[in-house]
Amino acid sequence: MKKYLLIAMLIAVTAAAGWGWYLKAHPTTLVATHKMGEDGFMSIILIKNPPLTDKGKLDWWVRNAAMFKEKYNIPAPLKSNEYFIIDVFDFSDGYKELGKYDRLCFDKMKTSKNCIDKNWVMTIRSSVNGKIWYDVDESTYIEKNGKFLEVKEKIKIK
Repeated sequence: MKKYLLIAMLIAVTAAAGWGWYLKAHPTTLVATHKMGEDGFMSIILIKNPPLTDKGKLDWWVRNAAMFKEKYNIPAPLKSNEYFIIDVFDFSDGYKELGKYDRLCFDKMKTSKNCIDKNWVMTIRSSVNGKIWYDVDESTYIEKNGKFLEVKEKIKIK
């Protein structure tokens, strides 16, 4: 019995060490940013190696939000109502030509490879009442007192 417990503990420690190594060897990196829409209120952030969990994605945003504001003016809300949208996409596959697939293209790039596959990671958006919403995978969160709370009620459209 002790032998099996020791083996299980060894496997758990090895898995944890492997996970830690993976995260260190494959950090999330910023590749590019793009502005779209009226007055550039919609920002697109392209990253490689996005975090795998909702918590990891939200933590990544919190760690980098000030840098995006300072270096790239993201978010850049509309002057009329302070509304903004930030979409984050996994850029692992790089820029591509338009092709047959539903791709997101950046017309300001004057090259044939100006599109990306829509490998969505998360969306950060404001509302008219000033709340900031975080859409990650199948969940929506709001930030309250420095913590992310999952929104349970879904908006029904008739």
